[in-house]
Amino acid sequence: MHYIMVTDFPDHWNRIKGNLTSYPPKMVKNAKPDSLQSGIDTVFIKKFKDCSDIENAWSGKVHDIQKIPGSIFFRVEIEKEIPCPERYADYNNGWYVEF
Repeated sequence: MHYIMVTDFPDHWNRIKGNLTSYPPKMVKNAKPDSLQSGIDTVFIKKFKDCSDIENAWSGKVHDIQKIPGSIFFRVEIEKEIPCPERYADYNNGWYVEF
């Protein structure tokens, strides 16, 4: 299993204060929020606001997942900047789970 996390949120993914951020549960794709696990290899993709162009991409992991009603909080660990894998370039904002 691995994650692909896509957003156009400001300061994501490499400039998140304290490396802590959150997504609403409705952004989880291909899985139930309760099935999310910490320490999973992740591709983080940052898109420009209001368009589908890729700003940057990184590999890393998601840690310390905490689910509360309406939000899933987690810590981002960036390992390195990478070229955006082409197969993910058309993904919309979301937390994609692939098996």
